[in-house]
Amino acid sequence: MIGKNTVAKKNIEVIGDFYGVSYDDKTFKNISDILESYRQIYFNKELFDVSVSGCEPLAEMLPYVYRSFIKNAPIGTRCVNKLVKQMLNDEKTEDVLYDTLEAVKEFKAETPDRGKDKEKAKEPIGKLYYEILRRLYFSEANPVHTNIYNDLEITSHVYSYRKEEAIMLFCIYFWQRCLALWTGWRDMEEAIKREEGREDLMDF
Repeated sequence: MIGKNTVAKKNIEVIGDFYGVSYDDKTFKNISDILESYRQIYFNKELFDVSVSGCEPLAEMLPYVYRSFIKNAPIGTRCVNKLVKQMLNDEKTEDVLYDTLEAVKEFKAETPDRGKDKEKAKEPIGKLYYEILRRLYFSEANPVHTNIYNDLEITSHVYSYRKEEAIMLFCIYFWQRCLALWTGWRDMEEAIKREEGREDLMDF
C-alpha cells in the first residue's frame, strides 16, 4: 500500500477499526476484486447469465463471504463472482453498491489540495473519492488511469494514494451496509472467528 499518512487515511483507519475492517493490502485487494468483478459482469451482461446463480439473499451469503474475508489469503475469485452475481440477481442488494458509492461522496475528513482552483478546493475529499471510484468501477468504459487523474486535475502520485483511500473507505461503508442485512451479525461474526481460529480478531 502507498502508506501516505494523510488526515483522511487516519480517519478511515479509525472507522475501519470500529467495524473490524483492517486497512491493509489483503482488504484492499478483496474489495478491488469485488468492484472489478461487478464492472466486468454488469457491463458485459451478454456474456454472463447471472440468473443461473440462483437468488440466495445477500444476508444468507454474508457468513460465507465473511469467512472468506478473514482467511489469511485474499478472497478467492469464485467467492467474489458468486457474491457479485447474487447481488445482480436482487435489485435491493445491488443497490447496496450504489448506496455505498453515494455515502463515500459525503466523506469530509479532509479538504483536498486542488491547487489554484478555489471552488474544487472547497469540495470534501469524498467527492474526489466518488469520481475515482465511479470512473474505475461504475462506468462501461475500460478505465485508463492516466485519463482519470488528468481529468481530475491531480498528479499520478496523488491519484495513487487517494485511490487507495477511496477503495478502503468504500470497503468499510460497504461492509457496514451488508451488516445491516445480517440479523445477529455480531454473534455470528464472533462464532466464525472462533471456528476459523482467528483469536487475533476476537473482541474480548
